Amino acid sequence: MSGPSFHRLLAGGRSHNREVTREGRLLSLYLGLTTSVNGFLQPFVPLYLLEAGLTKGQIGLVAGAGALMAIVLQPILGKLSDRHDARRPFVILMAIASAASYFSFPYLHGAWAFLFAAALGANGFMYMQGVGGVLVGRLAAVGKGGETYAQFRVWGSIGYVFVALATGLLLNRPEGLPRGRAPLDLLFHIGPLLFVAVAIIAYWLPDPKRPASSDEEPEKVRMSPNLKRFLAVDALYVASLYGASHFISIFMRQVGGSGLLLSCVFIPGVIAEILVLRRSGAYSDHYGRRPVLAVAYMLLPIRLVLYAMAAGPYAVLAIQSLHGLNFGIVGAVAIAFVNDQADHRTRGQLQAQLSLVTATAGAIGPSLLGKVADLWGLPAMFLTAAGMAAIATVIFLFFVDESNTHARGTGIRWLDHAFFRRRGRQVA
Repeated sequence: MSGPSFHRLLAGGRSHNREVTREGRLLSLYLGLTTSVNGFLQPFVPLYLLEAGLTKGQIGLVAGAGALMAIVLQPILGKLSDRHDARRPFVILMAIASAASYFSFPYLHGAWAFLFAAALGANGFMYMQGVGGVLVGRLAAVGKGGETYAQFRVWGSIGYVFVALATGLLLNRPEGLPRGRAPLDLLFHIGPLLFVAVAIIAYWLPDPKRPASSDEEPEKVRMSPNLKRFLAVDALYVASLYGASHFISIFMRQVGGSGLLLSCVFIPGVIAEILVLRRSGAYSDHYGRRPVLAVAYMLLPIRLVLYAMAAGPYAVLAIQSLHGLNFGIVGAVAIAFVNDQADHRTRGQLQAQLSLVTATAGAIGPSLLGKVADLWGLPAMFLTAAGMAAIATVIFLFFVDESNTHARGTGIRWLDHAFFRRRGRQVA
């Protein structure tokens, strides 16, 4: 593949949509398949574990186990892929590992067995998502990372909708979904085939090499204080949002949802994120990462409080549509925020650090909030998550400054710059 030609494809803005190439289609298909896997994992893994006899606290620990494994595994994978300047072999390996893990679910018994299988499967999924951010960041034009990633990532949201609808139709019955794990086994006989498809596609995945003049060893990552503060915000954001989201399908069943309502509980948010993704990345390229991220961070505590007040399945669906603003913004712009501060030698390691922080928060959030749900119920769990999200919002608004030096800003000082930014200077 010609590196410069693909650079022009990704840097071309609107012309990118007209210049459809084989490489662009492959990268879109890769991101689409990788994200669409969540269409059956997100709604049904927690329900499956509940029907297998695990408590909400144990379900949270199972979710956290993959994140704990990622603390060790993801940085190693990031360094190896940077050192060998290759990602395809690692994607194939981790996709096969994830497929095997989720194929094994119908044959497992006990929390420990599920813990190990889910941890391995989750790590494959994390690595495949991280690779998407690295490839787009490496190939995108300077200052255009947000728009480029969003244009490719939107296909993942579309794939998610199709997979969620398909799983819902498989399980939809007039009398409602029977209790027990047996009715859900079919999903884990079919769904992991998506990982197999990712492994096959990865063989042809565009994986451009470093510039020929850059044959030096990958540099050790040195994170700026501003990036460290952003990662702290990301940790609280992930712990609160995804810790709480892990129990939404269980909450949906608790308030009376069944059948298609269970599989489609996340679809309103995904449809909204398709619309938001196409704008948020480009907006952050032009006006800055910080103003766009501020909207998502300020919204999250409100959204989590609304869950605690929900009394029926349709209220949950309506609130879940707000996820489009959360993930539709943070899903693309957080990756761009990190890529702003990386080069071709360190991008893999910095994205691995983002995955590491996400993994740590992903371990703490479900485990902590699952215990809260066991003790005081799901509404109290959502309120606890809202408190964590509020702290993240305060840190972001007061201490995290802009990363995109090519952005022109909005002209609103408190959106463009951290509150405790020194006049005339960017926060270090």
